[in-house]
Formats: sequence, structure tokens, C-alpha cells
Amino acid sequence: MCGRRVVYSHLRFMKKAFTLIELLVVIAIIAILAAILFPVFASAKEAAKKTACMSNMKQIGISLQLYLTDYDDRMFFRSGSVNSRSGDIPTTNGNRWWNLLMPYIASNNVFRCPSDDLPTPSKDVNGNLTIQRSYIAISPAESLNLSAIPAPSDTTVVTEKWGQDYTGTVTDSWIEPFNGDFSVDSHDSTRTYKAADRHAKQMNAVFFDSHAKATSGGAIRASKDLTGCELIYLFPFLGPNPPTVSSPSAQPGQPNVCAGFTWP
Repeated sequence: MCGRRVVYSHLRFMKKAFTLIELLVVIAIIAILAAILFPVFASAKEAAKKTACMSNMKQIGISLQLYLTDYDDRMFFRSGSVNSRSGDIPTTNGNRWWNLLMPYIASNNVFRCPSDDLPTPSKDVNGNLTIQRSYIAISPAESLNLSAIPAPSDTTVVTEKWGQDYTGTVTDSWIEPFNGDFSVDSHDSTRTYKAADRHAKQMNAVFFDSHAKATSGGAIRASKDLTGCELIYLFPFLGPNPPTVSSPSAQPGQPNVCAGFTWP
């Protein structure tokens, strides 16, 4: 009788256990669900980062609007370059474009995109590297007056930059369309060269009328206004050897995108 109880208990225990096949089926189902859900989670996370980045851009747009109001509708200048409209203004910490906007911005964090894994450590007005910068200004827009711009809502002023390209780490403060900065990366056809189309082939940008929106690298390259090429044509740079819409690109492998348009 005792032996029967032992056998019965053993059989009851065996009925509660998983077989190897059942365990493998459960593992396979979990793996399939993970393969389906992980990309969804990743996409949702990136969408949230893009939204946060756009929020930063809107704050930069507001600061730009306030800056233009205080400076008679004239855009911030470019310092440290003899080939610019503002002349050879010394590059001091206070003259950097992000520090010119800083009095109208609540936090240094506005200058970092959450999707940027390699922001550029940039100097504040005191010379300290307190600003992690993901954004870059467009050189053709510098020093111009709002009333002179033919298409202010389509004229890019600030956009996103990559932290790295095939030449190394990108620390640039200004984008140069005549050096191929808006062209397709000659070493990676899936991305724009200097400007960062990191959000599903789009990049957030602030425009001369201070609004912010996302646009694609392809849309920018197709427009004289979005590239800034129209501004270079209408308002030439000063200096001993200023770039033009037809100048050869200074960046090997990257074409002058302005040269692809038809000019009178």
C-alpha cells in the first residue's frame, strides 16, 4: 500500500512538470514576441527623442525671435572668418552664435538633441565647456536683415549636425552649403554629410521667421532657399576670396550643392 502511494505521488509530480518540447515552445514564443515588440519600443523611444529635439528647436526659435527684436531684425553675425558679411570679427566666447542666443534661453540643455550620442562640448561666455551642442548655424544667413530675406519661412538658420563623419569628429559651428555640407555623404549614401538627418531621414531646423519644423535632406538639396544658396547669390560674402554659388568645394568628395541650381 505504501509503495502505491509513492508511485502515485511521483506520477502527480510528473504531471505538473514541463516537458522539454513545451519549454522550447514557450521560449520560441517569447523570442518571436521580443522580435516583434523590441523594434516598436525602439521606434517609440526615438519618436520621443525627436519630439524633445523639436522642443529644443522651438525654444531656439523663440530666442532667435527675441534676438532679432533686440537687434533691429538683424541676424547674429559670424566671427573669426574673413570671408563673411560681418567682416573679421574676433572669435570670443561671447561672439559664438549659441552664446548670442543664450540670454534668451533658460538652460544650456536646449542645445543638445537627445538622439545625439556625440554632441560637441562647446564654450559658454566664460570659456567653460558647459554646453553639449548638437546644432549648427547656416553661414549664408549670418548678419542679414529679416526684411531683406525673400523667403524667411524657407530660409534655414539653425539645424542639426552629426557628431562624426568620415573625416573624424565634427565640431563645426557653421554649415557651408558650398562645401557640400548639405549633400549626400560621399562615404555613406544613407545620410547627409554634415547636417544630421538622424530622425528617420529628417532633421529639425529653425528658420529665419523663427518657426521650427522637420525637413529632409532631399528637400533641402532641392531648394535654393533651404540650402541658403539663394542668400549667397543675392548677398555675397565679403573678404579676399569669398565663396560663391559656383565655387569649387573645399571638401574633397563633397560637391558644392549651390552649383546644381540654375542662376540668372
